Amino acid sequence: MKEKQVVQEAFTEFSSHYEETVNSELNTFWGWSYQSFVDQLVNRTEILENQKILDIATGTLVIPRKILKKKIPGVHITGLDFTESMLRQGKKKISGLDLTNSISLTCADAMAIPFEKGTFDVVVMGLASHHMDIPLMLSEMRRVLKPVGLLSIIDAGTSPLWELAVVKFLMRVSAFFYFAIKENFTRALAEVGAITNLRTPEGWQMELESAGFLDIEIIQLSSKYRWIPAPLSIKCKIYQEE
Repeated sequence: MKEKQVVQEAFTEFSSHYEETVNSELNTFWGWSYQSFVDQLVNRTEILENQKILDIATGTLVIPRKILKKKIPGVHITGLDFTESMLRQGKKKISGLDLTNSISLTCADAMAIPFEKGTFDVVVMGLASHHMDIPLMLSEMRRVLKPVGLLSIIDAGTSPLWELAVVKFLMRVSAFFYFAIKENFTRALAEVGAITNLRTPEGWQMELESAGFLDIEIIQLSSKYRWIPAPLSIKCKIYQEE
């Protein structure tokens, strides 16, 4: 089974309890609640009136809902996710809320974003980059951003120690058994594959520079355990078209 298909099936299977599961996992690994984790992303992302925002891997619309609570006039958010069941759960979360004119949803792949060049002022992503081809993902993000566009990401990080072959192998084995027991076989496969996509702060710096981003800010957040690499909050910009 291809990695992308594994990820899609995994998120389809736990879409109905996604927020509760992520909240539990963030607390277990880092001592964070899901809401406070998203707060870190939203509070570090400068959003202005009438801006168009793309939330990649939007899931159940946790990030769009948090952004819209700030009540910034004229903001419109497009939530993109390649798992239809996650988007259906997101629609349920906003059902009855007066957000029809503020949120639109698109079922599509983040490595082939179906929007024209320079469409969005801001691109955000939370807890998803580790399931993606990082260089291709960043290339697509840069393409759809307007000049002077802002990219803001929050996700798991890694460390030089965890990049050692032996340690990475042990982490893959541990991840498989943890998620197989806690969730299911498909989720375990998805998370094992994700370990390869984790980046150190230095790795992210190189990837972002290679993709043409500038003003790169990478902050390591707190971690519950010293032996687990801290999650990362990343911001950067583009200033002109090629």
